[in-house]
Amino acid sequence: MEMSEKIVIKPEYSAVGAKNPNKPSRAVNAAISIFRELKLSRIVEVGCGLLANTPYILKAFPFVILVDTRLQYRRIKKKLDELSIQYTSFKKFIDVESFCKTRIKPLLDGAIVINVLHVLPETQQRLNLLKCVHKNLKKKGSIFIDVPCNETFYRNLVKTAKPYNDGYIMKRGKDYHTFYKNMTFEELKEYVEKADFKFKQRIYLDHRVTFISEKQ
Repeated sequence: MEMSEKIVIKPEYSAVGAKNPNKPSRAVNAAISIFRELKLSRIVEVGCGLLANTPYILKAFPFVILVDTRLQYRRIKKKLDELSIQYTSFKKFIDVESFCKTRIKPLLDGAIVINVLHVLPETQQRLNLLKCVHKNLKKKGSIFIDVPCNETFYRNLVKTAKPYNDGYIMKRGKDYHTFYKNMTFEELKEYVEKADFKFKQRIYLDHRVTFISEKQ
């Protein structure tokens, strides 16, 4: 890759189409089941993306905040307006910068972070996001983390991708790329522990790295 080429990475365009758009993903199903078992009620979905999983989360919990980038907000604003009418549980959308600068009061019970960390191109970005989640959870609050691992979509995509940082970049539009890192369980667990979470339980889903950790 030419050193003079400016690399613009837009994680917002990294979403993989749902295998079955009429059903929740395996990961969100697991998150809902575990959080309900823990009797959590104040939830944040971090990296809500194109809102594929959001309606299921809104149905499952009485208080839900959504977090993503400002660019993503512009892409989903109309759908957010519809969700606010459909679900009283949808309290607000917060852009990620504001989420990291403020402290939600009262603090939240749980965070769902699905399909997010592996598309952030910088290691510090991943850690910073987890620290922001940690700050906004109450003591003993839970974080559900999930990333793909060796999924067919990405295995095929990286065949034409270029190495970048600790992963790969793929040209998606005329002037931007998306990023992907095939993250291991050990790597993901290390990030979470660096953000001061305590690992609690691994959930075994095919081609996923998924687990629950707790704020101490």
